[in-house]
Amino acid sequence: MKAPWLAGMLMALLCAPGWAGPVSESKEEPSAPLDPPPVTSPWRTFQFNGTVTQVREHLEVLMKEDGLTFKEQDRDKGSFLTDLVEFDEKKFGVDVSTPPPKASPKYPWFQTIEMTSGRFGLEGRLSSLGEGQTRLDLRALLEIRAMDKKIRGMRWVPRYSNGSVEQVYFTRLALSLLQPSQAPAR
Repeated sequence: MKAPWLAGMLMALLCAPGWAGPVSESKEEPSAPLDPPPVTSPWRTFQFNGTVTQVREHLEVLMKEDGLTFKEQDRDKGSFLTDLVEFDEKKFGVDVSTPPPKASPKYPWFQTIEMTSGRFGLEGRLSSLGEGQTRLDLRALLEIRAMDKKIRGMRWVPRYSNGSVEQVYFTRLALSLLQPSQAPAR
């Protein structure tokens, strides 16, 4: 008499964690870090017609519209860093990051390939290029919700920007600076 259910039960027991037999202490998996590795996206640069003060004021208005606030700001050096705010697929409308590394024992964060929602912030530097010309170096700070295999829960994991967020800000800022000269509302 054959018992196919017995083979199924045996396979289920062998595949279940803890039933595959004794685990050798010498073959331990390399431990993954508790926090995701830091990510530094590349700088994107654009040149604007306007003084550093004009460009800064218009940029601050755009960031305020998006709910961004300054965490750090050095007006003498022209540098700034904002906090992170959540966004959904309607905000940018496209994938805003490069694909993540494949999940592995050393990188235990499972996440979607495309990033159309998550959190974003900005880091930038403003510098004068002469009379009425300003250079803006900008990079997006991105984070996505990912499943952490170690804690068996969700957490924010940084991602590299593909330049889409920066391009949206450059376009919006250029259009803002083209409008008739008015002081931006604060």
